[in-house]
Amino acid sequence: MSQLYASLFYQPEVTGIFSDVTLVKYMLETEAALARAQAKVGVIPSEAAEKIVNVAQRSVEDIIDFAALAKASGLAGNIAIPLVKQFTAAVKAVDEEASRYVHWGATSQDIIDTACMLQCRAALTVIEQQLQKAINATTALTQKYRDQVMIGRTWLQQGLPLTFGHKTARWMSSLQRDLDRVQQLKQNVLTVQLGGAVGTLASLLDQGSVVVQTFAAELNLNEPACTWHGERDRFVEIAHVLATIAGNLGKMARDWSLMMQTEIAEVFEPSGAGRGGSSTMPHKRNPVAAASILAAANRVPTLMSSIYQSLVQEHERSLGAWHAEWLAIPEIFQLCAGSLQRATEVFEGLDVQTDNMLRNLECTQGLIMAEALMMSLAPELGRLNAHHLVEAACKQAVAEHRHLLDIVKENPEITAIFNVQQLEQIFNPQNYLGNTQQQIDAVLQHVQGR
Repeated sequence: MSQLYASLFYQPEVTGIFSDVTLVKYMLETEAALARAQAKVGVIPSEAAEKIVNVAQRSVEDIIDFAALAKASGLAGNIAIPLVKQFTAAVKAVDEEASRYVHWGATSQDIIDTACMLQCRAALTVIEQQLQKAINATTALTQKYRDQVMIGRTWLQQGLPLTFGHKTARWMSSLQRDLDRVQQLKQNVLTVQLGGAVGTLASLLDQGSVVVQTFAAELNLNEPACTWHGERDRFVEIAHVLATIAGNLGKMARDWSLMMQTEIAEVFEPSGAGRGGSSTMPHKRNPVAAASILAAANRVPTLMSSIYQSLVQEHERSLGAWHAEWLAIPEIFQLCAGSLQRATEVFEGLDVQTDNMLRNLECTQGLIMAEALMMSLAPELGRLNAHHLVEAACKQAVAEHRHLLDIVKENPEITAIFNVQQLEQIFNPQNYLGNTQQQIDAVLQHVQGR
């Protein structure tokens, strides 16, 4: 992506993890771990492994010519082939005998897949930290506004009362589920790749399994039961969780951007110099964070299409499908991390307009309490009869541009059951919030009990 747009959509730390330099570092780390593992089980000499590891730990720029690497990758079909050549040459300059054991028994995909798993682990750690920060911020919002009554909306229309804390509790709950998913990924999905040419590790004779076990331990990644060159469900699972996070954040951004509409004005994104203005309309306060998050939520599913299609591969190693992951996975990570950064900034600085929330409760002149009235009448009249009676009162209120409560007070069928004081209590939104507080408590307990 253009650097002009990076600050709008990405997050610097995760972008750095997927930079060219960091990718090469992880590939060299993988080569070093392979050498250490093979030396531990006697496949290659310990002296050779030591030399390989020492060279791999040097500055990347001291080992790799990136311009030459980029040019050669286009001809080789992947980055690992020319990288191994350059790395071998660097080891050879130190010890020719040791250079013979670089990349011993491995194939290009082993190094690229394992390096990508290391990238994913580092990036998931950042995502995990971001999610926890977002959860903390939405927890604070929920605790502060758990009693703040506002209108709940369905199909973009006013529905029934709820509290703003209930809305933010739902945000918090989905963020906690996202955090759980990320932690499960880190525990179960991050796995080394080592199979050699067709996945049999034939070049390691009878030492293949023990090398894989030791290699996994060296990198603190999971050991696979078998090679997975052609089975890409692990990367699909990682990308799927990230796409879910991006989508969940998109839902939240849609919520608060709609609440920022001029006619609603219930919340606003944090203000600041140069933030959310218009080039032509000085009065504007645009939901710029929501725009970035919603753009990411729009883009990620397209990238996921490529990731899902990569599941369908030919035989032991694929032609093209594997390669498509190299483009999609880094961008999905970066868009997800960028969305989390911007969402958390909003959660931490959200400008909540409680007066406007209360004002909007009255814009239908009591129609939002029609269900409450119907359910109060139902024990005496039956639900269907109560529905017809209240529906007729609603139509009259709309036709006469009057408050529903005023219409109801004049209806003898209703006043025969409830006096004016009782009707006013029925029409009080505070009295029709159901189990809102119990739900909020349950979410808080779930999050804080972790």
